[in-house]
Amino acid sequence: MSSLPILHFNDVYRVQPFKVHPKSPETIDVTQFAAMLDDIRVSWPQRDDGSREGLVLFSGDVFAPSIESSVTRGSHMVPVMNAIGPDVSMTGNHDFDFGYPHLSKLILNTNFPWLLSNIVDTATSRVPEHLLEYVVLERAGIRVGFIGLVEKEWIGTVPTWPENFKYRDMAEVGIKLSKRLRDPEGEHKCDIVIALTHARVPNDVRLAKALNALSPSAQAKNSIADRHGVDIILGGHDHLYYISRGVTSWENYDTTQYALGAEEDHGDILIVKSGTDFRDLSEFTLQLEDTPAGSVRRKVIKEIRGKHHETKPGSRKSERIAKLLESLLSSVSDALKAPVCKSAAELDLRSALIRTQETAAANWFADVLRHAYDDAPTMQGGADGVFICAGTLRGDSIYGPGLISLGDILEILPFEDPVIVLELDGETIWAALEASLETFPAQEGRFPVIAGFRVSWDSRRPPGQRVLGVWLTKEPADASAAPSGATTPTATPGRSASSSVSSFQSSSSTTSSGTTTPPLVDSEPVLRTRGGRMYKIVSREYMAQGHDGFVMLKGNKYLVDDESGQMMSAIVRKYLLGGRYVNRMSRLVSQVDITHLHPDTPGLISRERARQERHARHARSKSRSRPEHPHSHSHSHSHSHPRSSSKGPATIGTRWRQVAGRALRWSRAHYRELIGIAGREHMSGVDCIDGEVIRCAVERFGEEKVKREEQEREREEDLAVIYPVVDGRLKDEGRA
Repeated sequence: MSSLPILHFNDVYRVQPFKVHPKSPETIDVTQFAAMLDDIRVSWPQRDDGSREGLVLFSGDVFAPSIESSVTRGSHMVPVMNAIGPDVSMTGNHDFDFGYPHLSKLILNTNFPWLLSNIVDTATSRVPEHLLEYVVLERAGIRVGFIGLVEKEWIGTVPTWPENFKYRDMAEVGIKLSKRLRDPEGEHKCDIVIALTHARVPNDVRLAKALNALSPSAQAKNSIADRHGVDIILGGHDHLYYISRGVTSWENYDTTQYALGAEEDHGDILIVKSGTDFRDLSEFTLQLEDTPAGSVRRKVIKEIRGKHHETKPGSRKSERIAKLLESLLSSVSDALKAPVCKSAAELDLRSALIRTQETAAANWFADVLRHAYDDAPTMQGGADGVFICAGTLRGDSIYGPGLISLGDILEILPFEDPVIVLELDGETIWAALEASLETFPAQEGRFPVIAGFRVSWDSRRPPGQRVLGVWLTKEPADASAAPSGATTPTATPGRSASSSVSSFQSSSSTTSSGTTTPPLVDSEPVLRTRGGRMYKIVSREYMAQGHDGFVMLKGNKYLVDDESGQMMSAIVRKYLLGGRYVNRMSRLVSQVDITHLHPDTPGLISRERARQERHARHARSKSRSRPEHPHSHSHSHSHSHPRSSSKGPATIGTRWRQVAGRALRWSRAHYRELIGIAGREHMSGVDCIDGEVIRCAVERFGEEKVKREEQEREREEDLAVIYPVVDGRLKDEGRA
């Protein structure tokens, strides 16, 4: 008998202290987790090279999502993980949040191997560059082969997933690699094979059976000595702590408790899934028994005894990681001051406003979120609309006009629950809208923020009966046509959505900045019917769980779920990075020869440049032909605010340039392409964060910061310009 000690963790995100329970003031953080792990690892026998006779293994998801990751795009986690020191890791879905090119940079700066065994790059017929098909290590005299397998389901929800990365069946790949790693005539001659996975519990259970990862009790009835496969599965992705019933014993965990998705676990398989977020750590020892000579497997697991460790408030902290975090978080704090875009109008996020009426700022954020997953395979055609609540948007201030900083964006979007996509019928959409409007005029956080559809409502009517009609909207056929605005039909009580839509008319309406709003064009009514037409609606996981009165959203089908969804701040950040990248490339295209990573990028830049030139010509022609309206002065709030800057009446040319920009920003292609390009190209050259400094040389941050600030001042001309508007998508007929 031989023994092999192992530590396992997965799905870790936050590095700053966070509460163990929402109602508890006690906190934990990564420094305490690292100290706990180190205390166990140091007890293992030491090898000649200074490493230990055991294994620390990680099953994916580290570079996102978190507030810090929205700033650094995961770079701050590189030195943290290097300090923790796993022996082998694999990628999870969120590691691709900022795209494979960026993930490659993160991986290159880590000092441990990364697996992705069942994904093939069709351009090379191999696993993606910088990732490995398998790893072989020797510990305690045991040769261990490692493979990394991912489920197909979450791949379909990753909008940045490269089109040339193809999925291969987990079980088939597992058998194939078992044959290679265990081959008695091959170079590896592994004693055991461990599968790291990033998959849901049901998929891990099925995989364990398919790959013969059988428990000792099951092996007693059905020998696996001559069957290929793996010996144990160490999984991630679910964020739950789960140990299969086939283990010999496990401290601080009841293996008989019910685990959702593990109904087919009959004590016959070996799976370990180790919670989330530096809360949980699995420590276990494999007792291995030699098989008869000539067997497929050289050793099998005779016993597995483990313990569930939990990070405790007040426990010892790792001083080396605490010191590291001090430098990292200082760099993050400094970066928050950097500008990420320019706003042509005020972003008014005062609660009294956004919780009682449609606002330009809320509309802009919703428009960006609508296209977050347009490129995800499961979202063919993109989302039909966005439905979030005004309480999502914080800050309670006025930002701009002018430069908007990264800190401003994070202040407005502080929440960490993911942006998800639900499949909803018309009845559910109407019920959710009624719930969001029923507390008006109270300034409740549930007030709706929408995109992709138009709602007519009447605040004079009783709660529960305020929605008059709901319509999907479409873009104008010619985005450069003269903007004509839109008015909402005055609905008669009792009239249906289908009858109201016939009275929809386009007419000129003026915004608070003195400009004419681009037109809203109705596509089709959303009828209040159960079943039938289903709509893809972007929302928050908080709302999907029924909080804040949205019980009707709970239990609906997810198209992008909480495990696959991304944070709002990260989505907005990608859109703004994409805009800056395109602006930079458009400016440099005539000066230098530029090579892009993706073949579609030059065409995308050309299209965006053509849009801007077309709209600029349109703006110039309108500025020459349109007389200034005598009442076109600004109707925005005139009181002073530390974040706002006063401006005089807009010139005719300025107003029409704003209009042209607004029409452009309504384009689905515009949003989709700018968000998408941030995941297909390296954004380091346009990022206000120097990720390489954070990843590799934190001690040089002071001098690099000065250099970066000088570069930022030079590059402000490339910042994306946003044009938030009120366009009548949420019109209260009671206050019309």
